[in-house]
Amino acid sequence: MLELNSVSAGFGEGVSALAEVSMTLGVGENLLVCGAAGSGKTTLLGAASGIVPRLVTPTSFSGDVSLDDKPLHEISRDSLFARIGVVMQNVEDQLWDLGVEDLIAFPLENRGVARGELRARIDHLLTHFMLDDLRGRRVLSLSGGERRMVAIAAALAASPQILMLDEPTTGLDPAARQRLTGRLQEAASQTGALLITEQDPAPFEAIATTVRFIKGGQLSASRPAFNAMADQSLWHEAGILPPRRSLVPRASVTPGRELLSVREVETRLARKDGAPVLNGIDLTIREGEVVGLIGRNGAGKTTLFQAILGLAPIRKGAVGIDGQPTAGWTVARRARSIAYLPQNMRRILFNMTVREEVVFAITAGAKPGAETEAQAGAALAKYRLGDLAESNPFALSARQQALLGLACADAMQAKLAILDEPLLTRDREGRQMLDRFVDSFTGRGSAVLLISHDLDLVAELASRVLILEGGRIAFDGPAGASWTSPAFRALDWAPPQPVHTDFAA
Repeated sequence: MLELNSVSAGFGEGVSALAEVSMTLGVGENLLVCGAAGSGKTTLLGAASGIVPRLVTPTSFSGDVSLDDKPLHEISRDSLFARIGVVMQNVEDQLWDLGVEDLIAFPLENRGVARGELRARIDHLLTHFMLDDLRGRRVLSLSGGERRMVAIAAALAASPQILMLDEPTTGLDPAARQRLTGRLQEAASQTGALLITEQDPAPFEAIATTVRFIKGGQLSASRPAFNAMADQSLWHEAGILPPRRSLVPRASVTPGRELLSVREVETRLARKDGAPVLNGIDLTIREGEVVGLIGRNGAGKTTLFQAILGLAPIRKGAVGIDGQPTAGWTVARRARSIAYLPQNMRRILFNMTVREEVVFAITAGAKPGAETEAQAGAALAKYRLGDLAESNPFALSARQQALLGLACADAMQAKLAILDEPLLTRDREGRQMLDRFVDSFTGRGSAVLLISHDLDLVAELASRVLILEGGRIAFDGPAGASWTSPAFRALDWAPPQPVHTDFAA
């Protein structure tokens, strides 16, 4: 069906994202390609779909890609992207400010589908993906996980011959992941093949028929999925945490003084029924703590951290930082005490070099001195970015940008870091850097608020867990107790994997 023959691609001088990759995706095959961040997964999917080099032009490209024995470059764009449905990792790059129904209808309208059939197809997909509550919403008003589910529904709308998904579980809560895998199992029987690139293979154990590993742009031989999942050495060699492993939590700490207080906060932002997204939120974060925040997609996690940062106006209540009330504070003033690291770091990067990003984080735009430059250099070296100090931040890989965010937050010595679905959780080297950041941050008395749907990550890093439900904090207590709490049971999620009782060294 789909064949890649000796495909190489590079972005930037001397940088090879793919190196002589050859593979075949057969009819009925559900191929899972796993690799660490920066291994070449996204470029592989881009080349397989024709996005590279037809829509995204690399510095260098060689080799051949064919679909049903016809070279991709000989297939018109309309025909190609009717036969191949794609959802990329940065799903925002594929979205417009449309209504949910309009986005799903877009590929069908382009193909001249009759209005009655179009409406029936939209209704089916919204119901099938349990997205009925999103009818009438603007796509850009949705949470990250909701956006991704809508984008996947849109990709399936035209019944593509091959469905390709890049890190599809990113930002999805456990229930949404389960819904996604269920829909993909059904889609696999209707489409010719699936190609999924992921760091976290666990959600796809029941779907994948074959697994390949990618490292340094080179693709391994194909292995039966049931064998690959059980062989931990394969995952370690590929630079990924194995899917079946026991968890080791961080040693507990005695919290210090109060760094953040949120008291009875109610937001102006409301849901369709008029209820405020946050209604009476009350929480405290203290020195040395790592606090995990979990909740369903759309529960209000994004609105909560935006309220803390001053980006979402509040109708009632108060936010305090380091013992001081923040009423009247500008966003910039709050940002001097709170470092926010989004999953997509491109949203907050704006300087010309990596070094300048760290310097700005330290000085907030003031003229730096020799001491500041040395501080920035030390932070970059700490997170293995020293050789990239003069690179443009937008030329970095997603993993390198995530590491840059850690370097900036560490160098500025913020009181609190808000980590929103960090990309480094399954990448072994990236996870080491994330652990280094958390140890450094909490070791000097700062605190971390970890917002994640990766329950294994929360179980290992957080000493305390908050469960957000119905606009309120439904649970606030020790991480170990959270997984058996009524609030967690109400989510109907599977708890994290077994946890070691011995703490990591």
